[in-house]
Amino acid sequence: MKYFLLTLIFSWITLSGYSQEQETLSLSDAIQVGLANNFDIQVEELNVEIAKNNNNWGAAGRWPTISLSVAQNNNFRDVENPAGFLQGLTISNDVTPGVNVNWTLFSGFAVNIRRERLQQLESFTRGNAQVVIENAIQAIINQYYLTQLERERLDVLETVFSLSKDRYEYVRLKGELGSAVTFDILQEQNAFLTDSSNLVTQEINYLNTRRTLNLLMGQDVTLTYDLTDSLAVESSNYALDDLYERMIASNRNLQNQYINLEIARSDTRLAKTELYPQLNFTAGAGYTWQRQDVSNAQFAFDDPNREEIVQGRTLSYAAGFTLNYLLFDGGRVRQAIENAYTQERISQVQIEQQKITLRNNLMATYDLYNVRKKLLSISEENIRSAQLNLDLSEERFRNGTISSFDYRDIQVNYLNTALANIQAKYNLIESETELMRLTGGILSEYENVN
Repeated sequence: MKYFLLTLIFSWITLSGYSQEQETLSLSDAIQVGLANNFDIQVEELNVEIAKNNNNWGAAGRWPTISLSVAQNNNFRDVENPAGFLQGLTISNDVTPGVNVNWTLFSGFAVNIRRERLQQLESFTRGNAQVVIENAIQAIINQYYLTQLERERLDVLETVFSLSKDRYEYVRLKGELGSAVTFDILQEQNAFLTDSSNLVTQEINYLNTRRTLNLLMGQDVTLTYDLTDSLAVESSNYALDDLYERMIASNRNLQNQYINLEIARSDTRLAKTELYPQLNFTAGAGYTWQRQDVSNAQFAFDDPNREEIVQGRTLSYAAGFTLNYLLFDGGRVRQAIENAYTQERISQVQIEQQKITLRNNLMATYDLYNVRKKLLSISEENIRSAQLNLDLSEERFRNGTISSFDYRDIQVNYLNTALANIQAKYNLIESETELMRLTGGILSEYENVN
């Protein structure tokens, strides 16, 4: 019954994973799909659009501001003063449209500095977007090969499961014929059930890695692909000095630190503009139409010919210049300039720190890559020996030359060696991908990156 249930569960999971028609997917295709649909990349592209939109002369303050205004007022005045010239209720209405112009003609070259700073901010935002793209590419590469790793693990476990199943059926048949004892049957059954459980668990691991790959590519997690790039590894011989030079020249995080330094220098120059005079131009034009109702008013000297509704118009113009020069502000400007200089020094220190940190990471990754290359070479030798030993031991087991305990040990050794070999391949690929990222080579590797 246990054998039947586990076989049924395994068959159901396998069919659920492969029931859909699978589309082939190479690593290059996975990266291109991810670049087009990855959610983090989409967010950074929108941030670049914002920075690009902000980078203009209007935001820097070069152009004048022109405003149009319209005012409408109503005035009611009821006078009761016997000594006054006018008695009673008067109603006044007026409409006053106007145009005002304000233009800063000179502010210590602040306009040019602000525009330069906006360009630097756009470059910094683009640099951040490239960092996100690099990280996304690295994540897709690692997840693609991790999916292949889990696929190959599943293949190994399927092989071991098949061997356990055949051996269990073989011993069970011998038991029915009276040539195998109950102890041997129970032992093979236990091994078969253990391998069945491992296989079911590995199937879930494989499905989860495929879903994660879809998520990184911005795809529906239910889609299934036939991954065409295997875990085949072509190791390379890298020179540490060459890698360091490439890292200093191309590492995107370091390049962003240099842009940060340029922004800090622009902030210092912008703070210094407060020491210069500021010249502003202002101009305005206004038109007033006024209506006054005196039909309910009484005048001291009554004129039978006076009009009860009086209207008037006024047109006015104004233009002028304002020159401002700061004489004293309690040291506020000088303090801001000193703070800006300090921020420059902070940016320079951060660049040096980034260089040292990157060099440390590069050396650690470089050493790890070489170690993993050696481990893979050893693992390749081990898997060849384990495979040969497994092939030979199966026939020896059937001939009764070795016991079931020995055969199971050989089988477990093959399983562990095969899994270690698969892991060694993935580890080497992971280290090489990290070397590419540190040296800025991921973007240049894929020319379609924008």
